[in-house]
Amino acid sequence: MEIKRFFAQKDPQSGKPVITGSEFYHLSRVLRYKEGYKAIACMGDGKDRLCTVEKLEKDRAVLKEESCTDCAGDPSFPLTLFQSQPKGAKADFIVQKAVELGAERIAFFASEHSAAEKFNLERARKIAVEACKQCGRSRAAEVEFLPDFAGVLRASAAPTLIMPYERAESGSMAEALEGSAGAVDVIVGSEGGFSESEAQAAQAAGAKLVTLGRRILRCETAAAVTLALVMYERGELGK
Repeated sequence: MEIKRFFAQKDPQSGKPVITGSEFYHLSRVLRYKEGYKAIACMGDGKDRLCTVEKLEKDRAVLKEESCTDCAGDPSFPLTLFQSQPKGAKADFIVQKAVELGAERIAFFASEHSAAEKFNLERARKIAVEACKQCGRSRAAEVEFLPDFAGVLRASAAPTLIMPYERAESGSMAEALEGSAGAVDVIVGSEGGFSESEAQAAQAAGAKLVTLGRRILRCETAAAVTLALVMYERGELGK
């Protein structure tokens, strides 16, 4: 039987890992876990804890830790995707792939050309949790929604800010990341891309505009390609 991953907390009295809330529902009702089953407890500290289900209570599972190792799936630097809100279910795909590619924070936002429909933040967060477990990460990625493009520029605190821009005639990801260290923030547009005023505001805030090549990419493809290039250049993918 495959050993499943669950996000857990430390019990304040016993110090043992405990699984509660929706994670407990998934463990007990969906997967039908019983006492004695194995599980990997992820507690947000970069560790994987191999555990045995010691006790199933009414609203939680109490685990007994057997071993603890470093989580191989966590990225070595903070990576944030600021994504202009796309249409329909494209956000689901973007969240899933962003998590798989190492983003620890995904912030959707309203831009001049983004979709005007209501954003389902709760659904996006659930997808992020499942994606983190599927790709072997120890921390759940944060998902949020920002009201406008100006909010993105205020929220970005990384030393390196990169924005793919369809009108950029030069500027590669390798050049944008050359000599950089630490956290990276990237800003990706929706189906309509960015306006010229948004691109100028990003540059004024210190963003490096880059091109993703001659072909026009869908917004969900652009998000995945941008994150993959960042991870590749930082030695986290394919090196």
